Amino acid sequence: MKRNVIYRLIFSLLLTGAVAGCIKNDIPYPRRLGKITAFEVSGQIGEAVIDSTARTVAVEVADTVDLAQVRLVRFEMPDNTVSDPSPDDVSVLDLSEPMEFMLTTWPDQHYTWTVSATQTMERYIRVENQVRETQFNSYERQAVVYVSTDQPKDSIVITEMKLGPTGSVITPDFTTVHDFTSPQEFTTTYNEESEVWTVWVMQVEATLTTQDADAWAQFAYLYGTVPEGSASPGFRWRRADSDQWQEVDQSSVTVSGTSVSALLTGLDAGTEYVYKIYSDVQEGAEVTFTTEQAAQMPNMGFDAWNTTGGVVYPNADQNENFWWDSGNTGARLGGKTPTSQETSFLATSDEGNTSAARLETVNALIAMAGGNVFSGYFGSIQGLGAEVFFGRPFESRPLTLSGYYSYEPVTIDNVKPPSGVELPFDESTIAGQSDRCHIFVYVTAWDGPYRVNTTEHRYLDINDPDVLGYGELIDEVGTGGEYKQFTINIKYRESNRNVKPTYCAVVAVASQYADYFTGGIGSLMYVDEFSFGYDGDVIWE
Repeated sequence: MKRNVIYRLIFSLLLTGAVAGCIKNDIPYPRRLGKITAFEVSGQIGEAVIDSTARTVAVEVADTVDLAQVRLVRFEMPDNTVSDPSPDDVSVLDLSEPMEFMLTTWPDQHYTWTVSATQTMERYIRVENQVRETQFNSYERQAVVYVSTDQPKDSIVITEMKLGPTGSVITPDFTTVHDFTSPQEFTTTYNEESEVWTVWVMQVEATLTTQDADAWAQFAYLYGTVPEGSASPGFRWRRADSDQWQEVDQSSVTVSGTSVSALLTGLDAGTEYVYKIYSDVQEGAEVTFTTEQAAQMPNMGFDAWNTTGGVVYPNADQNENFWWDSGNTGARLGGKTPTSQETSFLATSDEGNTSAARLETVNALIAMAGGNVFSGYFGSIQGLGAEVFFGRPFESRPLTLSGYYSYEPVTIDNVKPPSGVELPFDESTIAGQSDRCHIFVYVTAWDGPYRVNTTEHRYLDINDPDVLGYGELIDEVGTGGEYKQFTINIKYRESNRNVKPTYCAVVAVASQYADYFTGGIGSLMYVDEFSFGYDGDVIWE
């Protein structure tokens, strides 16, 4: 997915009516971007994540890799690009800290790239009659193992232990150590590097613990813990307004050590439920959860419009119904309205469908502008830049964004990007190609609307940890003058499991690169009858 979609959209919102707004490209030669196109190191897990916008390369490596001595396997760049340091000169990288490479292209254009590595070290200690997962303090190299109160501390039986990289050797042999009336020390050694760990054993009441659920609109992830060796653990659940308990199908239950989880489907949105963990005849405490609403944004069909202060808005009014905005505020200075109401050409003949949004790429005075619509609001023009706020409060996690769009692209005939900005396309070859439209959605945990200010060089970072899920549609072919139904799958990040959403941004634009004053004058897009979907499986990444 393009990492700078919001950045590109901002430029499409900016139109000025003065000579100061005319951005001139004073570079007389084609811009050749310095890019890393392929990267691999020894011990790498999966593919490298290469972000050409942020100029970063991120890799995950196995726990056996010494981050200070990572062997470089593959480093590829386009022709006529050189790197400092050169990959030919650095066969071993020190990735214990992010490492920078300066890429230079003709004629003397420089791009700084940052390469970083992450490493996950799995540690575990498993014993008989264990009642909770072992707690590790990696900084002080300490571990606490929890056993039931009827398990004597002088006769502990350790069944599994891993304290260091895969393949490391632990001494003494943990299967021979049983007396934990006082802490015991174990040394883990790998490649002649050793660490000493101190292990405590604590006795606690053997109980089944029902943990908080992660409830979506029509399903919920259930969690709990059981003592080690518990027989066939599972979950029972009911609606809060019912006395009838049901059991989660055992095929949906996963047991890992003392942790138990399950996916409960077929729930109703906005409904309170109760559940508890069980094993044999024992049960844990009851825990309640409420599913998210299967919420829709206001005016997702783009049926309500108003004109305020000479500017056309896709809202019933600019007060309590102010949800959507566009670049019309900036384009008005050039006497244009790229985003407007359409009442004749609609996606469906449904009684409630009275309007659609018409988005056209236009030449407004001295600059090109692509018609767009987004949930959020246009702040203000500031010099040659603008301040725009993306996203509206939204506390549900949809799985899809569906709707209809019609698109008639024309050939890209306006290529006037600003100087000093890295472009996501080849300026020397993009003219003559087909224009392309773009629809995308972000589900986030932002504290408020995301403020973007191009004057301050503040842009949306798709790698922001508060971005929970995203999805997009790009079309350069067109729909043949008709509406086409679409469904965008929203992919959620595994790293943000259990994080509740707070804001959502939905955006549509007629020319993907209009923010770079690049596109086809006359490219025409219509969008109609957008809606979120909540039924199905989560796509994790």
